[in-house]
Amino acid sequence: GYSDLDGATIFSYKLGAKYYIINTIPVQLDVTGASIKDANENPLWLGLQGGYAIFIGDMVSIEPGLRYNLSLNEDFTDEGIFEFRIGFALHF
Repeated sequence: GYSDLDGATIFSYKLGAKYYIINTIPVQLDVTGASIKDANENPLWLGLQGGYAIFIGDMVSIEPGLRYNLSLNEDFTDEGIFEFRIGFALHF
């Protein structure tokens, strides 16, 4: 993603993989970060997420889940972030 907030240019990214156990239990591992122009440090997290896929059609699911983001940049933050998420997925 790209944003420009009051002259601060920010590029954010996420790279990872999701695997479905028994076709209904999604497990995801990814790296999320941002590059902030002229910043001394940039955030970087390792994320682990698990949940349950509720199929509302052959190719669409609602996926409630729990996620933990572990900070990989102690200068930016030394705390992890725990989240509850609800997402939608299209299956092709």
